[in-house]
Amino acid sequence: MNFLRVYASFAAFSLKAGMKDRFSFYAGMFANFYSYFITYTILWAITRRFGGIDGWGFEDLSVLLGLNIFAYAIAGILFRYTVYQLDNEIASGNLDNCLVRPMGVVQYLACRRFGSAFLGQIAVTVIFIAGALGKISYHMTAFSYVYLAASVISGVLIQSGAMLIIGSLSFWGIRLQKIAAIFCGEIRSFTDYPLSIFPDFIRLGLTYAIPWAVINYYPSLIILRRVQTNEEFVIGILSPLIGVFFFLFSLSAFNAGLERYSGREG
Repeated sequence: MNFLRVYASFAAFSLKAGMKDRFSFYAGMFANFYSYFITYTILWAITRRFGGIDGWGFEDLSVLLGLNIFAYAIAGILFRYTVYQLDNEIASGNLDNCLVRPMGVVQYLACRRFGSAFLGQIAVTVIFIAGALGKISYHMTAFSYVYLAASVISGVLIQSGAMLIIGSLSFWGIRLQKIAAIFCGEIRSFTDYPLSIFPDFIRLGLTYAIPWAVINYYPSLIILRRVQTNEEFVIGILSPLIGVFFFLFSLSAFNAGLERYSGREG
């Protein structure tokens, strides 16, 4: 709870500082809102023209895409603008400042900058998910809403964990920008659509190698009652636990790199 109070203070300060340049502040949020609004509009046009994607209607796809975008936005607020810059921080020696702070390095990186631009992404996602759930409310039970909340938290943990793992590569001298673009951008975008339209090797890779599908695809199958196999059911039900374990693994990877950096500096 103490960290949450500290984070809230840092976030409030960051928002207040960002508001000094109101145009840039709101332009960043609007750009994110507009970008994903167009994405949803394209999905709507496709489903209206072709009746859906492999049996998934617009409301179904709104939930699928929304879980992915929402989780990435929360993780982005926490880590996108700090962890992805670790290679530059190490090269300049500025990371040493993090080591003397009265909190853990990961916690300090989360507090250091509030990614306000992602608020626009969150807003558009909430609008479309709420609209979709309103139209498919006959699917939703009390368990569905509890599971939805757990899945969102799990998705944030997986997205945040992936950012930390990618950031930890900088401790071994690996530049991050292209890697982040590939894994958190291009590969992750496959899960904006039902995995059933892709070959099995893509589905397996996004489930067991890089667990992007655990963020939104398998939870969507549970929420929308589209489960067809035992594998889908088991992964879907376990997805909140998978998120926790993945984040703990990512912390271990990050701390291993940090120890290497600290030992080299010492």
